[in-house]
Amino acid sequence: MECQQLMSQPVGVEGPSGCGGAEWVDRFDEARAWEHVRALSYPRRVGSLGERRACRYVRRRLEEYGLECRRERFGVPRRLRALVAWGVMGLCAGLVIGGGWLWRSAPLGAGVMWLVAAWLVNRPWAWAGRLRRSGEARGIRSANLVATQRDAALAGAPARVVFMAHYDTKSQLLPTGLRVGLVYAAMGICLVLAAAGVAAAVEPTPDRVSRLAAGYGPWVVVAILGVLAANVTGNRSPGALDNATGVGVLLELARSWRPSAGEPLEVVWVASGSEEAGLDGAWDFLERHESWWREKPTLLVNLDSVGAGDMVYLAGEPGSVALAEEVASRLGIGWARLRVVGAAMDHQPFAAQGLCAVSLLGDVVRHALVLHSASDRPERVEHAAMRRAGLLAEGVARAWAARYQRPGRSGSGLSPNTESEIGSRDPGITAYA
Repeated sequence: MECQQLMSQPVGVEGPSGCGGAEWVDRFDEARAWEHVRALSYPRRVGSLGERRACRYVRRRLEEYGLECRRERFGVPRRLRALVAWGVMGLCAGLVIGGGWLWRSAPLGAGVMWLVAAWLVNRPWAWAGRLRRSGEARGIRSANLVATQRDAALAGAPARVVFMAHYDTKSQLLPTGLRVGLVYAAMGICLVLAAAGVAAAVEPTPDRVSRLAAGYGPWVVVAILGVLAANVTGNRSPGALDNATGVGVLLELARSWRPSAGEPLEVVWVASGSEEAGLDGAWDFLERHESWWREKPTLLVNLDSVGAGDMVYLAGEPGSVALAEEVASRLGIGWARLRVVGAAMDHQPFAAQGLCAVSLLGDVVRHALVLHSASDRPERVEHAAMRRAGLLAEGVARAWAARYQRPGRSGSGLSPNTESEIGSRDPGITAYA
């Protein structure tokens, strides 16, 4: 069942006590999450020794917390993706220059070429997942770690939540914020040129428009594309914010939260690999368990770069984002929606299939010039931000469980500890229905 159908169907009952009967084994401890951040803050590019070291660390912690953990391996077409990205950038540059040459004789044709170029600029990131299978024969491998409770009875719960966080890193010559800004700039200039081409086909245009379209405009775009093409990937970033903080929160949730047997929530913890190379772990998890995803109402909560700022950014399938917004508002957590080009997150393969998926992020806008750089170090991590993300992830899971609880139970839909967190800010909020 697609997420929009799940979100629109009536629930008819209130959330159970403790949100779907889930028991709070121990309060979320941001100090413990911080220790995981410190332990994981070293370069972990896909295929590297650092990535394998991180995989072993995460698996040991999940097993220490009493979970059954399995490794699911997959191939990564890293080199092919680089070649495709350079090819797309080259094609885009050719279209932009061709539009400049065509401007005076056929402005409408030039406009069409520039419009196609605007669409192509973001394709290397949008198409990355489609190349994933070709990595099998290249010798570059990564793995997802999938952890579940050992109590088989929980598999019969009527609803499921998957907590996910990627454990790999990458560095680039351009930090994330600058790269995204350049993608927006290239797209924007191409769209302006395309509009000029359409206008020129209708009536003569001023000289300054002609100078933009046939002169410097296309070459500015070409220069931007050249910088993006030269933005090679390396292994210099310690990845404290992106994404040791997400893994730290994931591990602390794995330690501190357990649903009770027979209660309405099955929980799965996934540490995904190769997110930075093209969301390979998320795609593999989706495809490997495709029927499993649709057998019961399932919500993915992805934790990405959650360790900074005083608010949470939300991205994902619209119904899932709306649920997270409502929970965040009740928890007194500031939030905003986020949508960017030139970047990707692990919720996207699931949301593209109409499945319920949301990403929780820290203030990645304010820290955009740090991500994917050697400056992404532990001292930039804020304990309060990790706690905020942990409480929101737990609250969203409990709210999801409340939708599908068994008849005959009633209650708040938030854990006693989460309610105490809310009560300290707004005594008038006592339940999540």
